[in-house]
Amino acid sequence: MHRRTQIRSAIAAALGAVAPVTANRDDPLPADALPCIGLFTPDETAQELTMGSRRQLRRLDLYVDGYVRADGTAGDLDDRLDAMALRIEQAMAAGRRFGGLVDRIELVRTVTDRLTGGELKAGVTRLQFAVTYQTGYGQPDA
Repeated sequence: MHRRTQIRSAIAAALGAVAPVTANRDDPLPADALPCIGLFTPDETAQELTMGSRRQLRRLDLYVDGYVRADGTAGDLDDRLDAMALRIEQAMAAGRRFGGLVDRIELVRTVTDRLTGGELKAGVTRLQFAVTYQTGYGQPDA
């Protein structure tokens, strides 16, 4: 199993304490499933560390989307999105190295937005993390 898959699985398990998680960006978002979390890893860079050890240092972009429903009161959606972001950040920090799968995780950016669709009043907070880990050259599963 590719290390990316292992990392997504470990992070999804940790975030499961916050809200139900899907690690597939193509899953539909049912209105009755809010709050929930989606995570995906769209980009990764790699560089060889040293010629002798044939290790690769990889930097993975991890996006964690926290979805919440608004209750209709003024300012409520932003407060709920901030509360979701807080819980996500705490869960990510508590995971530390996720069982040795990662060397470092750092929060890079947070963006919030409203979701509109019919009568659904909801929003999403997207947290972007940079995940650094190492593998053997030609061995992305190790």
